[in-house]
Amino acid sequence: MKSMKRSLLMTIVFSFSAISMLFAQGVTTATLSGRVTDASGSGIPGANVVAVHQPSKTQYGNVSDPNGYFRLPNMRVGGPYSVTISFIGYENFQQDGIYLTLGQ
Repeated sequence: MKSMKRSLLMTIVFSFSAISMLFAQGVTTATLSGRVTDASGSGIPGANVVAVHQPSKTQYGNVSDPNGYFRLPNMRVGGPYSVTISFIGYENFQQDGIYLTLGQ
């Protein structure tokens, strides 16, 4: 019983330590989000969204949700980024020169 209490206490202490370390790190990334739409303004589900950090060539990707919204979290701060959106039956869209700020 004493061993189980000690183990439980150690687990709780470790959990709080881990949580406090996460908060101590702060935000060091950015998120890119938006909505993919067609000419009529309707969301396009399943569109492929890829962002490339040009200096490092790091790629971030996701697909749009059923309403056309996408989110690319935990991206490097800065840029420039090149973002390409593609979907079968539509012409690819590309936007260059995108810069992200800390916590954006």
